[in-house]
Amino acid sequence: MANYPYYGYQPYQAPMPDQLAQLRQPYQPMQQPVQQGQSIVWVQNEQEAFNYLVAPNSAVALWDSNNPVIYLKQADAAGKPSIKIYDLVERVQRPAQISSSEYVTRKEFEMLTARMDELVKSNATEQEESHE
Repeated sequence: MANYPYYGYQPYQAPMPDQLAQLRQPYQPMQQPVQQGQSIVWVQNEQEAFNYLVAPNSAVALWDSNNPVIYLKQADAAGKPSIKIYDLVERVQRPAQISSSEYVTRKEFEMLTARMDELVKSNATEQEESHE
């Protein structure tokens, strides 16, 4: 400190050159990195989904790691959050619905069987009579 007459005096230091170069360049908004696929955000339960912070004007899907549930949490421009809860249910392929008019009832089937029996008997008696 013997070189400087005033205690605590610091000589002038110029700003770092990279800061000046940055200020001289025209403004360019930062670009978001392109993500290959959105990652899944896991939460433990509904309470954790309610406590999850969401930026204004954005939304996030939160997957429950303990239950088959997805929480869609959104925030409006003022940052007020809202949440929608969706239950995951497996979709089972069902056979095509066939109208009941394409099937016969048990009663109709028995009537048809009795009629066939009568025709078989009458046909058998006709053949016996023709052979005699």
